[in-house]
Amino acid sequence: MSLSRSARLCALTSLLLATTAYGQDSTLFSDEMIMLERLIVSGPNRTETPVSESTVSVTVVDQEQIARQSSVNTPIGAILAKTTPGFGQSAENMTDYGQSLRGRNFLTLIDGVPQTNTLNNNFRGLNTISSLAVGQIEVVRGATAAYGFGAPGGLVNIITKTPQEDGFVVEYGSGIKFSPTDIGDSMSYSGVVNLSGRDGDVDFLLNGSFEKTGSSFTADGERRPPDSFGSQGGLDDVTAYNILGKLGYQMGSSRFELMINRYDNAQKSVWAGPVSGGSVEDSTSAIPSLGNLNTRTPGVDNLTISGKYSNEEVLGGSMDLQVFYNQNTTTFTRTEFLGFQYPQYETASDKYGARLTFDTPLPMLGPDMNVAWGVDYLHDKTVVNDIDGPSGTPGATLNGIAPFAQLEIDLNDTTKVTGGVRYEAMELEIPTFVNANGFTVAGGTVDVAEPLFNVSASHDLNEFATLFAGFSQGYQLGNLVRYATDNNVANIASLAANGQKTNSYEAGLRFHGDNWNVTTTGFYSTSDNGVSYSSSLDLILAPEAVYGIEVAGEYAFDNGLTLGGTVTLMEGRYDTDGDGEYDADLPSDRIAPAKITAYAEYEANDWSTYRLMGLFSGYRDPDSSEFLGLQTIEPYFVLDAAADFKVGNGTLTLGVENLLNADYVPVVQQAYSVPAYGYDDYYYVKGPGRTFSISYKGKF
Repeated sequence: MSLSRSARLCALTSLLLATTAYGQDSTLFSDEMIMLERLIVSGPNRTETPVSESTVSVTVVDQEQIARQSSVNTPIGAILAKTTPGFGQSAENMTDYGQSLRGRNFLTLIDGVPQTNTLNNNFRGLNTISSLAVGQIEVVRGATAAYGFGAPGGLVNIITKTPQEDGFVVEYGSGIKFSPTDIGDSMSYSGVVNLSGRDGDVDFLLNGSFEKTGSSFTADGERRPPDSFGSQGGLDDVTAYNILGKLGYQMGSSRFELMINRYDNAQKSVWAGPVSGGSVEDSTSAIPSLGNLNTRTPGVDNLTISGKYSNEEVLGGSMDLQVFYNQNTTTFTRTEFLGFQYPQYETASDKYGARLTFDTPLPMLGPDMNVAWGVDYLHDKTVVNDIDGPSGTPGATLNGIAPFAQLEIDLNDTTKVTGGVRYEAMELEIPTFVNANGFTVAGGTVDVAEPLFNVSASHDLNEFATLFAGFSQGYQLGNLVRYATDNNVANIASLAANGQKTNSYEAGLRFHGDNWNVTTTGFYSTSDNGVSYSSSLDLILAPEAVYGIEVAGEYAFDNGLTLGGTVTLMEGRYDTDGDGEYDADLPSDRIAPAKITAYAEYEANDWSTYRLMGLFSGYRDPDSSEFLGLQTIEPYFVLDAAADFKVGNGTLTLGVENLLNADYVPVVQQAYSVPAYGYDDYYYVKGPGRTFSISYKGKF
């Protein structure tokens, strides 16, 4: 396969000239608890489907849940860790690294626009927008035919806020957050203004938010490093802005929509000097020193633009087009490790593309049969810059086209079957460069053509229970650029064999009643080229399997009390010698220990609500010697509390993060704290201790 410039332009032009668009789900949110059967998801097949009718595992975090979690912790990764089964524990940091979805990488979207860096994953997908601009998050576990280009574990579709009411509405909010250890140095501020409205056929939204964080402190009063996971950037001493603008126009059966989101995050800290003092044996947290090692200010600058056109009367169904652009620049922190100062790096990625989707009934084949079909185009150019000197990592350019079709059949009133195929044709261009070993790697092209299949079904056993099961395939190029940098590759074209194709299987039961729901799922996935890192931070590709069980549920009592929670038990093994046997454990930066989350919310009266939210992370001792991330993981429990009070025309929220002042180290920091390599001195950083927050939001 070869994608010439003219072919790429032809493909994109054809999409642009089409008279339809990809229409994003615009779910309205209630102020009351939204039960499972009322939630609508668009992620699995790009058409609206109630969660209760989905044939795959989906979690929807609605606007109320986002607001509830944000009252104590605003990062999207932390919110998903506490609400979504199968999603890894938070690193309490800027990075997504270590937060896998069922042990694998996931694709992050904002209103359908890919944020994940396809060519050189910088693990910032969840940190490309403020949670204050988010209306709903859909997490789809397992690959689908409707999305690809890097979604072997599933996808996280972040849906921005939408206008909710006719007329002109102003919403506002502000808050502070601080540690009792040092109120002045820890003081953090946030503010948001949301202007929205609808007048006839026109609707609009303008959302602006600002966050400025101070330092954080451990349970025993130590200052945490602003970068608490080596060069990945942290959440302390950060100034962040987010501006979201949306404009929509309804014209009969057609709709036009424009979305622009700009997120800027910069970390300027006087505590950016060398980190030292961490010890697993002595249970002491690594602490920073005064100074600044950075040549350039670390942070994330992310711009997302999306244009959509939809028509509800095409071929008896709907036809949607989305064109998009994403520009992301991520500047990592500079670190000093064991007396050596490493260079500071920056990744710059430019993506543009289009998605064309038809949702077409097939009455000639059956009264309850339809197909979602279309084609995607993606262009991604990524450059890795060594800020302090010449870079040993080449830039790369990806062009990909992927036609897909997803058939859905209602066999009867109780049974639904869906199956599809996606054909990903990709061309990756890598120029000639000198790698980290001083070896000159001749430039070339990697051509990939992969058919990806999926099939799933659901069957209503009775009015309270639904059985579902499925198989899906996903594909990612993997970090081929990193692989060529670490290894003496003679032929770039040979890297095509290093792509990662994942086969995923799942089966589960979904139970629900008028005021309760429970879902339990078992999953198993395999890959011949699983990606992990060795103790020397080189890429390792090996056959692997990941398997586990997930449970999620909630129950609403008549007295205003609601209880809910999730359980995730997961393990992963790999083949050390190619004999077909999975004989050693995968590291804990891939496979998180057991995770249990729970919450209790009590609506005492019409003016006050109280809630507790807890997360338990279990014990794991990987049996392997190959990887980095093999340190024994000790369990911990973190409990948060919050209370809402209606005051005036708004709500006052008082929150406490880590109410019990637990002395703990997040999973990824534990995983990398290997004394044999000296990593415990640098990576063993405890999580934040007890932290208080006060916020107020209102509307007029």
